[in-house]
Amino acid sequence: MPALIFRAVAESHVSLSLLKIPLLGYIVMTACLILALVFGRFMKLSKPTFGALLIAASLGNTGYLGYPITLQLFGIQNLVKAIFYDLFGTVVFMFTIGLFVAGKYGKGADKIKIIKEVVTFPPLLGLFAALLLKGLDLPGFLSSSINFLANATIPLIMFSIGLSLELTDIGKHKAVIGLAGAIKLVLSPLLAFLGASIIGMGSIELGITTLEASMPTAMITAIIGLKYGLDTDFLPAAIVATTLISLITIPVWQYVLRLVM
Repeated sequence: MPALIFRAVAESHVSLSLLKIPLLGYIVMTACLILALVFGRFMKLSKPTFGALLIAASLGNTGYLGYPITLQLFGIQNLVKAIFYDLFGTVVFMFTIGLFVAGKYGKGADKIKIIKEVVTFPPLLGLFAALLLKGLDLPGFLSSSINFLANATIPLIMFSIGLSLELTDIGKHKAVIGLAGAIKLVLSPLLAFLGASIIGMGSIELGITTLEASMPTAMITAIIGLKYGLDTDFLPAAIVATTLISLITIPVWQYVLRLVM
């Protein structure tokens, strides 16, 4: 993935105006967390399950799933917009509000050194390297190696997602999963679309922002849940259920966007 990010950024026009995409994403994720906080109060959940609901409803799979779909729908030249949404939106949200929520509602969690986690996060390293070397002519062997690794990213992502899907505990948590899914797969892209329309984003930026906001629950939430002592039965079930449902909701949102744009 760092190689794919490096190539996408190196081949694209990058400007500070791109930051409006992750900023809107951050606002949407915060709104989703607040909605889960309000509606989750009525479900009388345990603290670990409640905390898991909050991050499941707000953190989307904007990298592993968002990149391949963006690449397919909008091309490599526009992948940088999804990268900005993911790294400066989802990842920043995860390392700030996400970890705060996990620490508050988890039990006996190990402490995470946030600065260390951020500066050693491989996709971010790929982004920073691309920005640093942008405009320079790289040696042929290095460019070929980066392209080789970048081309392997999408098949490996699809394979890893397939390995992670296990239909367990969905029935046990169907009510909470239903709430998380409604917020993450319906309200989140709706909020992104409305927000992008209000601030006057172009059609491609609007489409990618809405697409990224429509992603299912991020797989990394299961890792956060395990590390912080959240409900580790609910989170994998939410990931699987929202991922499977997103096979329907993502195309529906793309169809809606084509009708209104």
